[in-house]
Amino acid sequence: MTAVTIGKFDGFHKGHQLLLAELARIAADPAAEDGGMPTCVCKIDFPGPGLLTREEQQQVLDRYGIYRMRRLAFTEQFASQTPEEFVRRVLVGELGTTHVVVGTDFCFGYDHAGNVDTLRDLGVKYGFSVTAIDKLYMDGEVVSSTRIRSLLSEGKIQEAERLLGNRICYKGLVSHGKELGRTIGFPTLNLIPDRDKILPCFGVYQSEVITPLGTYRGITNIGKKPTVEKDGLPTIETFLFDFSGDLYDEEITVRLMHFLRPEKKFDSVQELQDQMKKDILSPWKRDAE
Repeated sequence: MTAVTIGKFDGFHKGHQLLLAELARIAADPAAEDGGMPTCVCKIDFPGPGLLTREEQQQVLDRYGIYRMRRLAFTEQFASQTPEEFVRRVLVGELGTTHVVVGTDFCFGYDHAGNVDTLRDLGVKYGFSVTAIDKLYMDGEVVSSTRIRSLLSEGKIQEAERLLGNRICYKGLVSHGKELGRTIGFPTLNLIPDRDKILPCFGVYQSEVITPLGTYRGITNIGKKPTVEKDGLPTIETFLFDFSGDLYDEEITVRLMHFLRPEKKFDSVQELQDQMKKDILSPWKRDAE
């Protein structure tokens, strides 16, 4: 007996969290229909980076007391299943589902042949009930992963965070770079981005960085450093205000706060240095002092 929610769940944004909350309610309320049972998120994994890393996805589920997630890769074989085959093999055969929570626009099976009504009909046949949750609207628009991705592509960090319900952060170990920043007076902490998580538009951001030595404000560049690199891979480089020390191989978390400007190729390293001085001498630094 398991209560299950199904979806792509790219990011577990605030719309998705309505489904998680309903799943948690069913599990916690013995008086509810099919209540007091284990829960599971059935996540359809599509190729490419998502809005959250796997660790961050689980952290969201933990907040709702949901500790089991079944990942299903969206392969050709998976996509070719009929709605009933999916129900019989996965929901009933593998998960032992007795209650399903989905969005009202839920579609499944080959060529999106199944919808919520199909799921309810199959529930009668296979012995599970269905709850359908309406879409969440914020500012007159549906909260969706596509909308959040679009905001990130425009550097609209605060708006994206509000819809996502999570901070826009990048975590990893500080790695050795070419130390160009140190030679021009702006030593940076360098992270290699997690390939499973999308990046916002390339550019310079005000940031807040959590380190083993404390939390600092700083300026973060996300991009390929076109002034000094040719065909480089994207990196995350952060200059911390009022910090001196060595954090190599230490884990840090960079939270993006506000977009300052797009990434730009300068005609010289001196022009880059001059612009970095302007970026750093911003109200963000003055506020931190």
